[in-house]
Amino acid sequence: MPDPKHEAELIVNALFEDYGTGGHTTGEVPGIDGREAIQEMKKEGFPGWQEVEWAGYHIKYLIQKECELKLKNQILPYNLGKRHLVKGNYVWDARFSASDKTNIILGGVDEYKDIVASSNGIGVLVVDTVVNYDLNEDFRRWHEELKGGSSGYSIERELDGRPPRLRKTAYMIRKIIAYFFTIEDLTTGVTEGWLDDTFQHSMRNSDGSSRKPKYYLKIDDVPRSKCLLVKNFNEDPEEFEEDFPDYL
Repeated sequence: MPDPKHEAELIVNALFEDYGTGGHTTGEVPGIDGREAIQEMKKEGFPGWQEVEWAGYHIKYLIQKECELKLKNQILPYNLGKRHLVKGNYVWDARFSASDKTNIILGGVDEYKDIVASSNGIGVLVVDTVVNYDLNEDFRRWHEELKGGSSGYSIERELDGRPPRLRKTAYMIRKIIAYFFTIEDLTTGVTEGWLDDTFQHSMRNSDGSSRKPKYYLKIDDVPRSKCLLVKNFNEDPEEFEEDFPDYL
């Protein structure tokens, strides 16, 4: 049976074929245009196309799509309610990260523990990106028109005098970091401080109900032994070699 590292390589390499250069290119670097991505998700009925943070949903859509095209009968879409994952022998959750963030919000604590209990662990793919932002609000206006108008939340923000949230208009994958955590790892991570299991537990939903806690991963503090691989998609190869000499 393939081990977690082998499955991570299959998924990451499938994505790399179309969206990575390893930093070696004299031409255009492959990126994702926001308008095209949103319209494709809408056409396919994939949730999240109407969200301000559409890119976080799109990377999940993209990984499911690439796995269906290139890894049939090996890695399949695996949906748990609103959660869109992929699954081979193990379950994999993709997380979007913009501009070298070192802390990443993961899934719900109870949700992750259930997955780990049924699958002997959970894989996390942190997709590190560089993004373009909608500085003139043309993208926001286009997006709202496509949705059929502003959401109640957006209208409420405007009435309160709060500026609209800045939207991403495009993104490019810089690198992907793959982790695999067992139930012991989740417990150890909280104890050692590189994983927090209390994120958003004090926050409330718009209806006043309490939010369920999520895990919060502190990438710089995660032991290297928990990292399966780091794949250079479009970063300078010399800089990548300097930062990740163990993952070439």
